[in-house]
Amino acid sequence: MEEKETMQPSRAGKMENVFFRWAKIILFTMLSSFLLAFAAYSLIAPNDFTIGGVTGIAILTNVLSDGKIPQSVIIFGLNFPLIACAFAFVKKKFALLTLANIVLQTVWMIILENAFPDFSIQFVSNGEKIFAAIASGLCIGTAIALAFKVGGSTGGIDVLAVIIQRKVGATSIAWMIFLLNIIVIGASFFVFYEKADPIAYNLLPIMMSAFESYVESKTNDSMTNGFQSAIEFRIITDKPEEMSEALMKELSRGITELPAKGMYTKHEHSMLVCIINRRQVATLKRVMKRVDPDSFAVMAHVSQVLGLGFYQSEM
Repeated sequence: MEEKETMQPSRAGKMENVFFRWAKIILFTMLSSFLLAFAAYSLIAPNDFTIGGVTGIAILTNVLSDGKIPQSVIIFGLNFPLIACAFAFVKKKFALLTLANIVLQTVWMIILENAFPDFSIQFVSNGEKIFAAIASGLCIGTAIALAFKVGGSTGGIDVLAVIIQRKVGATSIAWMIFLLNIIVIGASFFVFYEKADPIAYNLLPIMMSAFESYVESKTNDSMTNGFQSAIEFRIITDKPEEMSEALMKELSRGITELPAKGMYTKHEHSMLVCIINRRQVATLKRVMKRVDPDSFAVMAHVSQVLGLGFYQSEM
């Protein structure tokens, strides 16, 4: 009886973890798909520019057809064969979550197209349209990061990239994606071209697309890695004990000591490796100057830190 009683809390804990994990997946997927649909329908298309990938193709097709071919049809139509391939060549979880994201994107897009046809944010002045690029970059960057965090994607070229990477192991896949996006974005010059406008105005859609891509990548990187970033210090010192004791006392961080040898002087030294938060950099510099003014340090930005004392890994 005692064994059963001790096992019940663990089962309840496991059930609770499963519930919260699925709640997170559902919430992130719904929010990711909505942000992508909102950016495409309400920010990008009304302000006469596009983005790369399937969404960009859907926007251009919608403009060329004078709205007769909805974005939702193109997005689902182009993504469907990619998802079918993903089920065959990639992990089922990735394919299912990507399929769910694409289906929800289509649903959100249909709702916007039919229930809220005027739900668009249009900037009349060319000088103000940069705000549309910034807002759409923030939305899409967040959408991609949320999809990645639960193990899926937003579909499109990302699915193709994963398939090729798994099967071929192409090292230049990033360049191929970049080239495909450039082709789609470059086509916007001809789609939005106006003879009456100067050449600078006709180049505005491409410039806005480039700015959107920059904001999107920075937002995605910040959400994926930025909140778990840290600073790595490698300190060469002849006072490893004093330095380690001072750093552990003032920073509450672990220190790893490695042997180091100067190849010019042939002298033996110690190298201390320390991972700290950004706000602790000034304290570490102060400790180095006080304990060993002759020490030498190299600082490097670390994109992610997982484990005890920092961020716990989600398995």
